[in-house]
Amino acid sequence: MPSVKTYGEYALVSGQFVEWDQFVSENDWAANHGFTLPLPEKCRGVYYVVNKQDKTIIDRAAVVTYDNKYKEDFKELNLLWITQLFEVEASDIEQLETPEESIIHPGGEIFFVLTYQGVVAGVVADIIHNGNCELAKMTVRKECTGKGYAKILMRECIEWAKEKKYPHIDLYSSVGLENAIALYKKFGFKTIHLGKHPSYTRCDIIMKLDLDQK
Repeated sequence: MPSVKTYGEYALVSGQFVEWDQFVSENDWAANHGFTLPLPEKCRGVYYVVNKQDKTIIDRAAVVTYDNKYKEDFKELNLLWITQLFEVEASDIEQLETPEESIIHPGGEIFFVLTYQGVVAGVVADIIHNGNCELAKMTVRKECTGKGYAKILMRECIEWAKEKKYPHIDLYSSVGLENAIALYKKFGFKTIHLGKHPSYTRCDIIMKLDLDQK
């Protein structure tokens, strides 16, 4: 019997997601994309990053769930952006040093977007606190920005939370991260609190996405 495909395939066109089969049916040039390397293990999503004007496919990105071989990428990429803008906090150290114990085992997940060449371009986590789902630890490698990888990560972590039947996703951030806040808003997150958080030094905005409306 043929194996059952366990991942979705999409075209990412001008920031919008289109089912890959639909895109190919409307753009026959895309069928000959030339990406032939096998997909990585634990793949849950394949995204063809398209420049429709030039009729080219920039990348075949794959989203995978947590594997120990990506542990150092998770730590490295997050420490890069945190230390550039803020101070590393105790909760950061716990999550980045022990992601299995602090994120995976309590029921959460970490997503990695890989380029066609296998480079980890970005990461994001769905962390479970007291039965609630929180989007956290999201970043894209500096040299990989501008290709839509952050949108891919956002889509995947939201879809995962829906699959797990969480009613909403919480998000703790900083108003100084203007690009990130704009991205969260595009995906439907609403601001529910402004002001300093009592536990997280860099947090001064709390946002929420109601999944029963998505």
